Amino acid sequence: MKHLVAILAVFLLMGSQTLAQETIPEPEDLKEFPNWVVAQKPVICGPIKEVMDKVKEFGEEPISASVDAEQKSVVMSYINETTGTATVLEIQGKWACILSQGVGGTLLSLPKKIKGMPIKHLTY
Repeated sequence: MKHLVAILAVFLLMGSQTLAQETIPEPEDLKEFPNWVVAQKPVICGPIKEVMDKVKEFGEEPISASVDAEQKSVVMSYINETTGTATVLEIQGKWACILSQGVGGTLLSLPKKIKGMPIKHLTY
């Protein structure tokens, strides 16, 4: 009997990430893309100043920015051309979330500077 309880406990504790992901309802927007799926990815978030201090510690400079008016967030890409480190952040309210961070980053084309519009005006 002890073995049966132990085996049942193992199966209950193991769970299945695949099954959990398959039960996520698809957003209405994806109905026209039947082969696409919603992926869940863990991200690390922290106060903007602390996250930006880390980006500066790696010597990364901003290369692109975009505003998501619906989510009221800003997505920023940073790169250190010398070391190849790169970070993509999403900034919302007083939080910054690291969406991606890696090495081997390179500029595929030079960004065009928007004349007279400093990056600080793209944040909320």
